[in-house]
Amino acid sequence: MTRKKPCLVGENKCDVIRDVPAACADKDAAVAFMEKQRWADDPCCPLCGGVDVYQMKDRKSGSREANYRWRCRDCGQKYTVRTGTVMAQTRMPLRYWCHAFWRVCSSKKSVSAKQIQRETGLSYKSALFLLHRVRFAMADMKGVKLSGTVEVDEIYIGGKPRYKGQSQRGRGTRKQPVIGMVERSGRVRTCVIPDVTGKTLKDAVQQHVRKASRIITDEWPAYRKAVAGFDGGHSVVNHSMNEYVRGDVTTNTIESFFAILKRGLIGVYHNVSRKYLQRYLDEFEFRYNTRKVDDGERTVAAIQGAIGKRLMYREPEERAA
Repeated sequence: MTRKKPCLVGENKCDVIRDVPAACADKDAAVAFMEKQRWADDPCCPLCGGVDVYQMKDRKSGSREANYRWRCRDCGQKYTVRTGTVMAQTRMPLRYWCHAFWRVCSSKKSVSAKQIQRETGLSYKSALFLLHRVRFAMADMKGVKLSGTVEVDEIYIGGKPRYKGQSQRGRGTRKQPVIGMVERSGRVRTCVIPDVTGKTLKDAVQQHVRKASRIITDEWPAYRKAVAGFDGGHSVVNHSMNEYVRGDVTTNTIESFFAILKRGLIGVYHNVSRKYLQRYLDEFEFRYNTRKVDDGERTVAAIQGAIGKRLMYREPEERAA
């Protein structure tokens, strides 16, 4: 049998909203749901890409094995729908994964681990483990750059200072800076940055935006160096002079995204560590970039985004040490 590349489902026509409640309550329905989203009607081996595969069944009863394994006749390996995804080598029942994917994708400003704990009966540690891997599945690894008219701005994540005078507002703060870039009527990109100097901003913008794009920023001088050389030019809106719109020159789009991000972080999570902030940014970024589809399609996109990713508790060299 000729080996093929691993299968990815493009357009899934199943009624996800109808199937999700059963998948969140029954383990058999959860396995069937996940297999349908990953393979549709064309199951394949995630290890070698072969399509000559079959379900492993109990010889006496003829029903599927308790661990729902498949076997590939090409490479002889056994696997499950979890293999090669963020769900790999976890004992957590798939119905909890279905529930987490659905809740994160259908909530406009996300859901906390404490809420998942209350809804599923899992421990808080398990619920947090679950959500971190769902967020990792949402991360965009394709690296497709933004184009056209792109608004660029920065935001500072963190709570109020405990004592007055220890931290300033805006660019003088000790909070964690985050840069955001958004296409007009298109996608958004966000990333944690160490500072807002010209070199740092330039590296971030060049990594995520095509050179032919037009860049719009506020009057922060560091942006002059950051966007120098972009073919579409650089337009500036002067917020310090109470100018927020001049024709089509505005940063209102990226600021609207930041408003949703802030409401989610403050209202749902309350506090996010610097170490894991990028995962939360990936989650809000994913929901924004899939805002034009319904909750069912967004859930399918997140599940398919889990394929080919693995989030380790610790890196291999760290465990060896």
